[in-house]
Amino acid sequence: MSEKPASESVSEKDLIESAIQFAYQLTRNRNDSEDLAQQAWMKVQRKYGSVPNRSLLFVAVRNTYYDQLRRNRVVSFSSLEHAPEPSRWDKPGYGIDLEVALAALSQTERLTLKLNLLEGRTANEIGERLGMPRGTVLSQISRARKKLRKSLGEEMGFSERDVA
Repeated sequence: MSEKPASESVSEKDLIESAIQFAYQLTRNRNDSEDLAQQAWMKVQRKYGSVPNRSLLFVAVRNTYYDQLRRNRVVSFSSLEHAPEPSRWDKPGYGIDLEVALAALSQTERLTLKLNLLEGRTANEIGERLGMPRGTVLSQISRARKKLRKSLGEEMGFSERDVA
C-alpha cells in the first residue's frame, strides 16, 4: 500500500490539480480554470517563494477569480437623447440647498451622518472613532436624517407627514 505519512507534504502536482478543480467550480470552464489556477499559483509563488499549503492556494484562486470578475464587469452608458424629462425638482425655483440643510445640523450629527453615508462606516466603527456608544451613534444618525427630511421636504413642498 502506498499511503503517505501525515507528515509528508502534498506534492506540487496534487496542489495544482486541486487548484484547477476548485477554479473549475468557480468558472465552469476548463481553460479558464487552468488559467486561473496558474495565475493564483504564480501570485503565491511570488509572494511566499513557494506554495506552502492548499488553503493558501485556494484563497489565492478565489481572490484572483473575484479580481477578474471585477475587471471584466461591463459598464454600459445610455444616450441622453432618450433621457426622461426633468422633474419639477430640477426646474428653477425648486433648488435644494443641501449645504444650508447640513449646516443646520449639529456638528456631531453632521459628522456621524458623513461617516455613515459617505464613508460607509458602521455604527460600531463610528462609535469607536468618536468615543461614543453605538446607540448614541444610531440616535445621532437617525436624528440627522429626520432633520434633513424635514428641512428638504419643506423646501420641496412636502408636508411633514409626507417626509416622516
